[in-house]
Amino acid sequence: NQAKSLAISFINSNKGKPLLLADEYVFKLNKNTTTTKYWICTLNGCSAKVHTDLNSQFIKIVGDHNHFPEKEQLEVREFREKVKQRAIHETTPIPRYYDGAINAMEYLDGLSFAVAKRKKW
Repeated sequence: NQAKSLAISFINSNKGKPLLLADEYVFKLNKNTTTTKYWICTLNGCSAKVHTDLNSQFIKIVGDHNHFPEKEQLEVREFREKVKQRAIHETTPIPRYYDGAINAMEYLDGLSFAVAKRKKW
């Protein structure tokens, strides 16, 4: 168990469910109690968990990951979430915004290809 402070943030899954991001790992909500939210690593078979209070403030991390962080996959998720939010809130045609965003990401090795390859929004 680790009682250290951990910087966390949140994005939405493809289905609109909250995902917790911590140290380049992704966690999904497993269950709620009257005081605590329990998050589990999204990689099947990994035992790492995060506990937050009901206001999504970090409490602790339990267990260790049995895999390395998937930084590129996380960046793809964040990119796709940004594209979705812009599509909802802006009037820019989606293909134009999408192409511009892909071009702006060329500095990331293989990331723009991974995003472009998966156009299932």
